[in-house]
Amino acid sequence: MVRTPKPSGRKRPQGPSHETDLSRRTDTRDSLERLLVVCGAETTESDYLNGFKAAFKRRTLSVRVTEKPGSPSQVVRYAVDKWGGSGGEFDQVWCVVDVDEFEDLDRAQALARREHVELAVSNPCFELWLLLHHTDHRGWVPNYRALKPLLQKHAEVRPDKRVDFLRDYGGDLWERAVSRARELAPEGTEHESNPSTRVWRLVLTINGQCGRDASTAG
Repeated sequence: MVRTPKPSGRKRPQGPSHETDLSRRTDTRDSLERLLVVCGAETTESDYLNGFKAAFKRRTLSVRVTEKPGSPSQVVRYAVDKWGGSGGEFDQVWCVVDVDEFEDLDRAQALARREHVELAVSNPCFELWLLLHHTDHRGWVPNYRALKPLLQKHAEVRPDKRVDFLRDYGGDLWERAVSRARELAPEGTEHESNPSTRVWRLVLTINGQCGRDASTAG
């Protein structure tokens, strides 16, 4: 015999508003975009990006930040072999890599194109992106060792390279960095120009402004 459920005592949401709430939750869940970021170094990049996504989180985007210290081609290969590249578990896959003293960037770019992986290349290194939060730096910098004292004039540079996003790079500083970075080199040529960085495109993607002000580079 079928039992008649006992009333729970809870008031059910009334009419259309209940349906609207359910629809909203379903739409949000179905439209959730998944983005993976693989950082080619320990600590600095992931600290910054985790701080950024926490400060500017979007309900329709899930961002996972992971680390794979290595050369650019090793980072891209890890993203492809470990995570399947774009079209697998993630809608977009980004690799954050430095030009620095690596000699395999051409291989990394070729693999990234084949596997539809986006590269956020910094020349010479990611710390240039951090420096652009504070000053419009346009002079050639050979490597991290030369860039470090420039950054130290504006933000703490710890021996373990950990970053406090809110303290040193929060507020509207990132927007200034985007504007300055975009003037350093045409997008897609960052590996050829020193100083330059494409991290601006990644943060706009996380923030949801990418489609508003610039088309994605092919």
